[in-house]
Amino acid sequence: METNTDAIVRLGWARSLGLPDDALDPGDDQPGTLWVESADTVMVLRLWDRHVLVGPDWLRQRAGGVHPLQLADESVLLRCCEGRPARLLGQDVLAFTDRYAELDGLADVPVADDPEAVAALERGCPPDDVTEVGLAGLGRVFVTLDDRDQPTAGAGYDEWQGIFGQIGVLTPPEQRRAGRGTTAAALALNDALDAGLVPQWRSRVDNVAARRMARRLGLVEVGSQTTVALG
Repeated sequence: METNTDAIVRLGWARSLGLPDDALDPGDDQPGTLWVESADTVMVLRLWDRHVLVGPDWLRQRAGGVHPLQLADESVLLRCCEGRPARLLGQDVLAFTDRYAELDGLADVPVADDPEAVAALERGCPPDDVTEVGLAGLGRVFVTLDDRDQPTAGAGYDEWQGIFGQIGVLTPPEQRRAGRGTTAAALALNDALDAGLVPQWRSRVDNVAARRMARRLGLVEVGSQTTVALG
């Protein structure tokens, strides 16, 4: 990615956390781990060489002697929350790009964006996947179709912080490993770039297929996010 894109990513995340615009900038004069207070969420964010710890004041005390790279481990973070009502939401990798996805025949792929096509696609997918992606609720949606106008995959994005296009992809089990999801994701990614946004990809650390798809689309992993809900 271009240096300017790196700066935009750092700025977007700094603003989302209520930090000064330059808080996540690189440099030896920056503090090691930044702190953001939150009553109901515990989160460890890494972007390149910068680390942010989010949580209540008691977490700050418990995690004081733990290196942020260790805190990003789910089990370590949960131990820091021991004795408090806590629910692990997961550990994700964060990837970004400033380049268009170039796939053969992308311009000729039949696409629909109406609610009926989205609903038909979701009916063919596991409920957990439907809930996690939330395709029907995204601001821009692309459902790819076969030669019978039946949905084969879907992708879309939401604008976040006026900077990012947060991408989600949904593919029915029988359509996986055939490039359907990659095609739909490429359409969403390119549209986000056309809208002046930086595509952002979030996937579980152990989701090998999603991370492989992201790399195929040119997204670069530069950070991680481990989150625990309190209460």
